[in-house]
Amino acid sequence: SDAASAAFLDDGEDSDDTDVLGSEPSDEEEEEPIGEEPIADEIVSLAQVDLGTAAPGLKPSVPPPLSLPPASYPDHNLPPRTGISVPMLPTPPNFIRAVPKEPEPLYAAPETLFDDIVKQEADRISRPEQVRNRVVYDSVESRPLQGGASGAEEPSPYYSPSGPDDTTLVFESRFESGNLRRAVQVYEFEYDLVLSPDYNTKSHTQWYLFRVGNTRRGPAYRFNILNMVKPTSVYNEGMRPLEYSTIRAAANGVGWVRCGEHIAYYQNGVRRREKGSTTYYTLTFTVTFQYDQDEVYFSHCYPYSYTDLQRDLRELEQDPNMCRRFRRRKLCETLAGNACDLITITSFCSDPAALRARKAVVITARVHPGESNASWVMKGMLDYLTGASLDARILRDNFVFKIVPMLNPDGVIIGNYRCSLAGQDLNRLWDDPSRKMHPTIFFAKSMIRHLLNDREVILYIDIHGHSRKKNVFMYGNTDGNSVREKIFPGLLCRSSDCFSFDDCCFKVQRSKESTARVVAYRELAIVNAFTLEASFCGADFGPLADRHFTTKHLEEMGYMLCDAILDFCDPDQTKVMQVVRELQLIYPDDGNSDDVSDSEDDGAAA
Repeated sequence: SDAASAAFLDDGEDSDDTDVLGSEPSDEEEEEPIGEEPIADEIVSLAQVDLGTAAPGLKPSVPPPLSLPPASYPDHNLPPRTGISVPMLPTPPNFIRAVPKEPEPLYAAPETLFDDIVKQEADRISRPEQVRNRVVYDSVESRPLQGGASGAEEPSPYYSPSGPDDTTLVFESRFESGNLRRAVQVYEFEYDLVLSPDYNTKSHTQWYLFRVGNTRRGPAYRFNILNMVKPTSVYNEGMRPLEYSTIRAAANGVGWVRCGEHIAYYQNGVRRREKGSTTYYTLTFTVTFQYDQDEVYFSHCYPYSYTDLQRDLRELEQDPNMCRRFRRRKLCETLAGNACDLITITSFCSDPAALRARKAVVITARVHPGESNASWVMKGMLDYLTGASLDARILRDNFVFKIVPMLNPDGVIIGNYRCSLAGQDLNRLWDDPSRKMHPTIFFAKSMIRHLLNDREVILYIDIHGHSRKKNVFMYGNTDGNSVREKIFPGLLCRSSDCFSFDDCCFKVQRSKESTARVVAYRELAIVNAFTLEASFCGADFGPLADRHFTTKHLEEMGYMLCDAILDFCDPDQTKVMQVVRELQLIYPDDGNSDDVSDSEDDGAAA
């Protein structure tokens, strides 16, 4: 529709909020030392051990939890800061985390689906007088005739039903991690939707999270998201959108479920304005609501917001047992002023010499804000590593885990898909990050450098989500036919029902040379440096074949990663040697699977 097209052909007027960014620092500014002086051993410092006075073999007493004033870190992390001028509702959605007990099947599209879509589009073109073409929601522009929310502390609804017979849906996305720019009513129960591109870009549309109200039970509602940019999608391989019914969640205690019929992803003919780009793609699906007057959320993946992370970390901190194994610090502040957390997990109540002798594992996630499944894998790892199991204690007794659970808080908060508030893909900047423009990457890389001065880093994993492939898999690095860099994925394949070694790739494409795992391997000399990719969809083999992943499966993947670390470093190397022999026999000479990038054809800023 014309109204919908106007929203995503206006060159992203809502994406020009550059007042928070400032100018690029000079080379002299880049060379400034990081905020705190390097110390002899940062882990020993966190354990509050004085190496100058501690007697050999003497275990330090467990330090009490830090006494923080109410206004200090981390209590002041909430509410999150947006760094943009578009208003946001002050209270973020709070979703029940329970998921269906049984894995939900993928969608099987009828053979006539695309023929039916062509007919519907033809009818719409041939009968324009029947098309309403009415804007019923816009997250940026003021509400017609009523002033909107400009200057107000809290945005008011864009549309209010005129009475009980008005069936128009009431849309909302102006909450944390929300993304929906505009909704245009086409027919009574059909809407064209336009997503906001990542701020300070004109592209990168994939993530959506929005709410509808004033629902009616019975009719089939059709939603058409018109400005997708990826040329392929697992939506055409059976992935369904996610739905959260407020009434159903309160009644049944189950939160997000898969939904939708007539799901299709196709090229729509609307040309993009970026140089070298082709056309947009449409994601279409229909839903039937179960309840009248419900509030229902739709999302590309299970949401996990910055507020969710802060609440989960605070819950860990409030456990009195955590002071023995868990430390939380602020790595840095983002462009918008949000804290980027750095977690250290180890057995702090140990001999100082043992603390210094431990090797390190570094884990990062959520550099791409729309890949929320990465946060659920990360949550599984955090729960495992801080848990009371014997295996978790063995890991803490033998390793120091340095974890940055959310590398791009600003992008997560404002509902970006791939970029930071500055409109840059932070996973293409690890080779030379700017302290001023890319602080989370600059300080994460500095943290790893300092860590390497203290101890050996045996493993680095950066957790991502993938929108065009199924299963869970890894991208690694190798400069030849060595099997050394492939052992850890081989072990993980043995322990997980949904990890596919066949989908792994160990080639390094030129376009990936500035990513985290390649810089960690080449510049920082961490041999085992990987990107873990978890599909937004599900698996195509094993017990979960043709089923969607839920948050339960993603968290279990985090557990399996920890189990694989145990096997990888077990003094009994039987499992490792078995994997080595298998790799030597079956690994092809061409470098295994191709690296199917999740950023190809994702816009001019990719």
